[in-house]
Amino acid sequence: MYDFKNQTFQEVRMTKNANAFVNIRRPKILMQAAHLCAKGYRRETMLPRLLGASSARVVEHLKAREDDLEQERRARAGTYRAQAHVEVLSALISECKKAA
Repeated sequence: MYDFKNQTFQEVRMTKNANAFVNIRRPKILMQAAHLCAKGYRRETMLPRLLGASSARVVEHLKAREDDLEQERRARAGTYRAQAHVEVLSALISECKKAA
């Protein structure tokens, strides 16, 4: 069983726009995987799959989805999928970089 108490965390501050920031503090391994996945991020294929439809407020929708996944992870829910969490985080990282 994984020892959640001894995780190392990585804080990431992602610029959403000039006035607002998305602050995320997640396990380091999760963020490393998301950064690797972000290198191959393709907006036209990932966003429709993650959000269902295109939206003018992509970052807000991705952040809300990531918050839901983080709650599932912390609750150790049986429905939690690390792959989905990495995909959403990588999209969030890429979209924040694009908006900066």
